Amino acid sequence: MIRRRLNTAQLLLLLGSPIWFFSCINLQTVADYSETSVIGIQNFEQIDYSFLQHCLDRCTDEAIRKYEIKRIQDCDCSIFIEADSVTQVIYRSIEGYFEGLSKLSYNELTNYSTNGVMEALSSDELGPVKIDERTVNAFSSLSNLLLRASTDTYRRKKLELYIEQANEPIQVLIEKFGVIVGTSLKGELRFKRERLYGYYIEMKMNRTLLSDYEKGKATSDYYQALEAIQRKEKELEVFSKSINQIAQAHQVLYENRNKLSVKDISGLMIDYSSNIQDLISEFNKLND
Repeated sequence: MIRRRLNTAQLLLLLGSPIWFFSCINLQTVADYSETSVIGIQNFEQIDYSFLQHCLDRCTDEAIRKYEIKRIQDCDCSIFIEADSVTQVIYRSIEGYFEGLSKLSYNELTNYSTNGVMEALSSDELGPVKIDERTVNAFSSLSNLLLRASTDTYRRKKLELYIEQANEPIQVLIEKFGVIVGTSLKGELRFKRERLYGYYIEMKMNRTLLSDYEKGKATSDYYQALEAIQRKEKELEVFSKSINQIAQAHQVLYENRNKLSVKDISGLMIDYSSNIQDLISEFNKLND
């Protein structure tokens, strides 16, 4: 048998291949997690409810209760419009970060639009949304990182740095985003549900004005409206769970940022990606 000795270059290539192979696999899992996170975060755009809608619904419900008919709906919703605007700014910055993480995982330059971070965020109380200094600082830090990543030579070699610098602000912003959607916005739906109940109870008490058919129709209308509200509440709840999973996964990614090429990190990220995907599927079913 003839044994051929490997030259130095061939030996280095052979020894280096497993490292390169596992590195690519694990960075692919980071990319998969990032892409799944972007899809989960973008489900926010599918939520057909906002603070402005809450304000308009409240005015409409009040007008119906009083049997008021006006040519133009007269509602002062300026605070609620500002609350929606701030929520959009936070949403776009979170979305932009994960899009950048996905591109860096593929060794591509990020192309984050600077328009997404030009709006200033200041500490303020905008009706149902309160922005504190901690959130403002997190938004500023993440915005600066996104701008650097879109102009500097941020590639795969700086992926660890990108994750490291982003973790604290992204955790703060996702936490705030979750409170806005899962507590504040969902709370407005709870008020809508209570207004609905009060209106139909008031109607029920006025028995002399309703025939049996009208009472049956009113009951049917009530439960249909209640089901729509509860479905929307569930939608907000599932969305909040998905972004919470995204935040937990990023914390794991941050804690393992110096060993992204280690095989074990792949399993962790795959588990989180799977959980996020399950919640995305649950969310989509609620929108069918």
